[in-house]
Amino acid sequence: MDDWKKDLDHHFKQVKKTKKEIKARQDELKGTAKAFFHNEVLPAFEALAKELKKHKRDAEVDVRKWQAALVVKKGKHKEFVYEVALTQDGEGLLASKSVYTPNEKGKLKLGVEGKIRNAAKSLQINRISQADIIADFLEAYTEATRVK
Repeated sequence: MDDWKKDLDHHFKQVKKTKKEIKARQDELKGTAKAFFHNEVLPAFEALAKELKKHKRDAEVDVRKWQAALVVKKGKHKEFVYEVALTQDGEGLLASKSVYTPNEKGKLKLGVEGKIRNAAKSLQINRISQADIIADFLEAYTEATRVK
């Protein structure tokens, strides 16, 4: 007769255990994301900002939860924005880019979204390096700012 009480107790112990496992996995993913930004994305953006300054461009890094953007300004106007964002896919993290360029009126609009080019042709963050981010930025930036 008291078996149902044991079953209910067992159920709540499993729920509690599962919540702990989910929290541990989320904490692990947060650490992985933080490491990716600090080891790959931000150093790439800082190196790009330094070089852009030599060409009379100001570049600011805007960091938010699970995303970072490099905002390039020519004078007072935003010339180009390159953003790296992370999403969770199953058990891993994937990185993607968004590129914003000004329209005829000077307002930024989304131009390109997608994969950061890398040798592995992968969205997985463990396959994307600082050099991949720099190369992908340069390809998008030169295309967007090319004199036509």
